[in-house]
Amino acid sequence: MALIGPEAWCAEVIAKLREMRFVWSIWPVVPGAKFVAGIRAYPAIEQLPAGPDLAFIGQDGAQAVEAVAALSRRDAGGAICQGEAIPADLGRAAGDMPLLGPGCRGVINALERAPIWDGAHGLRHVKRGVAIIARNASLAQTLSQDRRGLPIAVLAVAEPGRAQTGLALLGEALLRDERISALGIQAEDLGDPQALIEMAQTAETLGKSVVILRSGQETGARALFERAGMAQVSSPETLLETLKILHVTGALPANMFAALCASGGTGGRLRDLAQAEGLDLPAFSDAQREALARDLGPGVALKNPLDCSSAVQRSVPRLTRIMSEAMTGRAVLTLLVVDEALQGVGGDAAWERVAEAAAAARARVGMPLALLATGPEGWSETRAEALLDNRLIPLCGLQEACEALAACVALGGPLRRPAPLFMPVPDAGVGTRIPDQAEALGMLAAEGLAVSPAQMPAAEGQAVQLHLSAQPTYGYVLSLRRGSAEATGLLPLRAGEAQRLLEALGCAAPEIEAVVPALLSVQDYVIAQGGRVAELELAFCPGAHGPALASGLKIRAASA
Repeated sequence: MALIGPEAWCAEVIAKLREMRFVWSIWPVVPGAKFVAGIRAYPAIEQLPAGPDLAFIGQDGAQAVEAVAALSRRDAGGAICQGEAIPADLGRAAGDMPLLGPGCRGVINALERAPIWDGAHGLRHVKRGVAIIARNASLAQTLSQDRRGLPIAVLAVAEPGRAQTGLALLGEALLRDERISALGIQAEDLGDPQALIEMAQTAETLGKSVVILRSGQETGARALFERAGMAQVSSPETLLETLKILHVTGALPANMFAALCASGGTGGRLRDLAQAEGLDLPAFSDAQREALARDLGPGVALKNPLDCSSAVQRSVPRLTRIMSEAMTGRAVLTLLVVDEALQGVGGDAAWERVAEAAAAARARVGMPLALLATGPEGWSETRAEALLDNRLIPLCGLQEACEALAACVALGGPLRRPAPLFMPVPDAGVGTRIPDQAEALGMLAAEGLAVSPAQMPAAEGQAVQLHLSAQPTYGYVLSLRRGSAEATGLLPLRAGEAQRLLEALGCAAPEIEAVVPALLSVQDYVIAQGGRVAELELAFCPGAHGPALASGLKIRAASA
């Protein structure tokens, strides 16, 4: 590790490295200093024993650019530039050497005990965990200090518009580390959509999931994340809860959950929140209800969520049986909900009894089990780590947990597999012209589209309205609308995707059969134009029999 900057700055970074017990060589580069924090210093990068695996640069301007160039000449493994400089100059100086910055706060690698970071953080050494890429240092620092029990293996800052190494390239490198279980990305700025898809394909190949933290709800972004097989969440807290589930059990294969409440009063609230997130809490089977009735006794409503607060004071074997019985149905994950009220019926001893029974049930049944603390503060770090050691998921906050479960269901959905995009040419929509409508209709007809002779829009509320726009950030965004319902996808549509979009609009089976060929004809036309279509609108009337009739064509295309 080479540190290039003022002596005091190098000493602060060295103190952080020592605090996490960094075991590799540290080479401070400080002209005029013989030692920094007791470590031998070097007057120049050229005089280092070899090209460092990584360099952290605390210089600005021309000094930073020259340091990057010197490191590239020494075949350094990579560099992080905390100082400010012109990004283009740094990129040219780096050449093929990976570079983060300028203005990059750093990377905290808890796997290698390497906090390449100037300032406070809350990470500890772990052998396996999730990786998070943040676009700003303040969020990264907050996540490191408020992890909610999540084992974070790597925390990196990669701001948009910087010198060289993009978000997708960094994400792909992290995913390829077998010690990384899942990846979270703060992505208000997405970068190259094709690079994002390529990163997603790497994740799919490795059997790992990617969660995007993004507050915006643009239709193009949602469609891109779906195409990439990623899930989007809107808050840092939900990001952490989602990554916990993925770290322990991965994406969820179905939308079916069981829930037990270890203290009263939470079942109704959980049911409402789960319903709002589209989570399914199926009824227990007859066999489950019969078994639960034997252990819970008379007077307990045997419904999902199950109030088992009356059983908290019972023996660990009895609690284990109750949890196991709830887990043996159709649920792909079971929630055991606990809150502060449990303290009033036995204090820490009650918590320990519940945790011991949960670990035994998890081992017996072999299905995922999460202990959900209703409050946002959730678990202490010690208790969360103890739960994780037993492959139990320590979730915090009812609302955040339900949102996280919905994200994990989406990640295990049928269209999770990433697929390539068809991108518009860079100048689509620039220097535009309105093409001859008859010529465009002729081309669409040649692709198999049935066109209404009158070219009159269909009746409002009956037609399927299509709007296609070229957006360099996302690709070709296809929006379909019928009445108040809307569905969005990206070109090219995957097998079965056209049907799924129309189903989301509430179209009946005969209507879907009529409209799907029309949609594919429009897609074939746009692809045949080589990505030069900037915008296209059509309305489809499904009709009672035969193909859907298209009308109301509006098209805008870039000039050749």
